[in-house]
Amino acid sequence: MAVKDRADEVVTKAKRRFGIENPSAADADGNVGTVRGALRAFGAGEFDQFLDALQEDVSWEAPSGDFPGGGDLEGRKALKDKFIADIGRTYTEFGFVPENFVDTDDGAVLVVGRFTGEAAESDALDVPGVQIWQFGRSTEAELIRIYTDSAAFPELITERKLKEREEEEERKKKEEEQEQEEQKAEAKGSDDSEDSDDSDSENKDDDQG
Repeated sequence: MAVKDRADEVVTKAKRRFGIENPSAADADGNVGTVRGALRAFGAGEFDQFLDALQEDVSWEAPSGDFPGGGDLEGRKALKDKFIADIGRTYTEFGFVPENFVDTDDGAVLVVGRFTGEAAESDALDVPGVQIWQFGRSTEAELIRIYTDSAAFPELITERKLKEREEEEERKKKEEEQEQEEQKAEAKGSDDSEDSDDSDSENKDDDQG
């Protein structure tokens, strides 16, 4: 089964099983409240507050490809260096809009919703997804697992691509500055030539006089 089909199946089954969001459950304390607050903070760009909802050694499992932070990561620092950094380079806005929250008996919170945002170099993002937040004895999540179609996400801007782009922009800037200097030099040379012609003309008039 293709990645997209698997992601769609997870979303469909989750919606079919859990139905629409229960507002009272979504606003409740406990694990659901922790997840909801973390997602709100993330959408508002409060990344440190988002990370505070996770254990220091949190495990992260996300689809590879163009999903930011794709693959398996371990720890808050890895999430900050990969997931959040990918978003910062690729998107001007990024978040997850929850539609359903389910607090399971085994300490997990399942969230059905949509990844939304504005990419820096492409169209708006709006892709369905499912997040599973696993909690142990701590009030901080020990595992986050993401299900979505990474092929529907804009191409990630990596550190290498960003560096290449900056170097290209710097090269163009220098070329433009050099071209402007050459134009100024040509203009100055033209003015000096005209002044010289005027001086020669005046000298000839004086000789004739």
